[in-house]
Order: sequence, then structure tokens, then C-alpha cells
Amino acid sequence: MNHQIQSLSVKKIGAGTVYKLIAVGLTVGFLPIFTAFGVMGAFGLETLMWNKAPVTGFKAIFVGPLMAVFMSLLFTAILGSVIAFGLWLFSFFKPITIEYTVTETKQQSHG
Repeated sequence: MNHQIQSLSVKKIGAGTVYKLIAVGLTVGFLPIFTAFGVMGAFGLETLMWNKAPVTGFKAIFVGPLMAVFMSLLFTAILGSVIAFGLWLFSFFKPITIEYTVTETKQQSHG
């Protein structure tokens, strides 16, 4: 596998792209953390709080991942808006260079 890093210079990045990147990054990052908190809560540790009350026992296993999704959506709404606005302002001054790795795609044979 030969992964080559390439770059692309763009004038503006769409707000939808910003929200998508932040939502995916936060959700994938938060899920294992909050799932671990849920498992710890199932064993009686007070790692999850909801309405100022600890969530423990079997219920914590389900509440942990739900809290991860909730926190991801909340942070995406707030941070995504601030970042999209900041990138929009930045676009008036200079282009943005994005570095990416090209993935290999399997060629389909026709014949």
C-alpha cells in the first residue's frame, strides 16, 4: 500500500463539511470514553451524572453511549458554528490548504 499525501488549496470550506468533520471526530472520540464510563457506572462507580444524580447499575451501560451522542451533538452545534464562522472570515484573506491521503480504489474489469 502506497499512501501518498497530497494537498489542495481551496478558497472556502462549506459549513456542512465543517459540521460533518467535527461531528464524526467528536462522536468517534466520545463513544469509547463514555462507554467505558458506562461500564464503570454499571459496577457502582459514579462516573456518569444526569440531572445532578449519579447513573449507576445496568442503566449506566446504555446511558454512557447516549450521553456521548448528546455531547457530540451539543459540541458540534457550538464549536461547528464558531469554526465555520472563523473559517468564513479567514477565507477573505487567503486560501486554505488541505492535506489529504488518497485511498486506493479497486479497478473494476470490464470484459
